[in-house]
Amino acid sequence: MRMLPICFIALFMVGCTSLSTQINKSDSKSVHRSTTKNKNTSYVRLYTKPAELLGSPFKDLGIVSGESCRNTLQDPPASIAIARQNMQAKASRLNANGVLLHQCAIFYGHGCYQIAICEGTAVITTN
Repeated sequence: MRMLPICFIALFMVGCTSLSTQINKSDSKSVHRSTTKNKNTSYVRLYTKPAELLGSPFKDLGIVSGESCRNTLQDPPASIAIARQNMQAKASRLNANGVLLHQCAIFYGHGCYQIAICEGTAVITTN
């Protein structure tokens, strides 16, 4: 019976600790620059409704996502527009010429103070 409070205290202390990870900002900037270069090499059209793809044959290449993260309070807020651009850049790396947007959302706390995430399906249309 005496061990029960000690176990609860130990579990409480272990559960309240957090892993401290440091983000190397120079690496994240170089990744952002490379996605900007890929984005400019080919045009990827953004389809917001599935009806836009009706009547044109297309090939599904898989799901792609993009994100925009606000690492510190001094950084600019997370942007859905940047998350969409990053999603289109990932689709471009798959040689897609279109992305069917599923959803975009802004969350708080998932490794960032604020994060915008967009998800869609990369497609190749023949038209």
